[in-house]
Amino acid sequence: MKRVIYLILSFLLAIPALAQNIDKRISTIPHNLIIHNRPVDYQIEKDRISITAAGKTNLFNSPSGKSKVTNAPLILFEPEADFTMSARVAGKLKSIYDVAALVIYQDDDVWAKLCYENSVNLQPTIVSVVTRTFSDDCNSMPTGDYAYMAVVKHGSEYSFFYSSDNKNWLMVRNFNLETKGKVKVGFAAHGSRGDGFTGIFSEIKYQPKALDDMRMLSLE
Repeated sequence: MKRVIYLILSFLLAIPALAQNIDKRISTIPHNLIIHNRPVDYQIEKDRISITAAGKTNLFNSPSGKSKVTNAPLILFEPEADFTMSARVAGKLKSIYDVAALVIYQDDDVWAKLCYENSVNLQPTIVSVVTRTFSDDCNSMPTGDYAYMAVVKHGSEYSFFYSSDNKNWLMVRNFNLETKGKVKVGFAAHGSRGDGFTGIFSEIKYQPKALDDMRMLSLE
């Protein structure tokens, strides 16, 4: 009997925790950060976060229902009920579907991400994915070596925005995610086709309020 208990405890201790609270913050977000899925490496400093994901990682529930991969590492926090968050998003894109993203996350079946993504044409592209059990997938516009991106929440209404210069913002998407209760927001990286990828998030800004007009963003 003791041996059985010992084996069970050993097995449980060997399972990596999906979510891990860490007593760390960045200067521009007044909340402790949470690691969801274990990254290969991460760095947290001032207004900058980097996340290194292993290869064959993703956050996508295929529309066909044939596959569901939710092992991408995320660094999240619990925001106020309404908020606006932006960041400069970058990374050395190499393989198809290398991604650094801003993420809204309730659980593995209710989430959304705004991606700086290496497209099938190996072109840095702004992509948005909204998941209500099944994921959709919408490519928006090509971009360069980095992208400024923002996510805004007002109730269960969300907006995604993109800017090339951190001044002139374009709405990528406005949607209702039907989130319930507390949600988390933050940052993700994954490299589903390659050997791994590091997403870099800098110039992070956060405000505990939404926009007056969810279709227009100005951070000045």
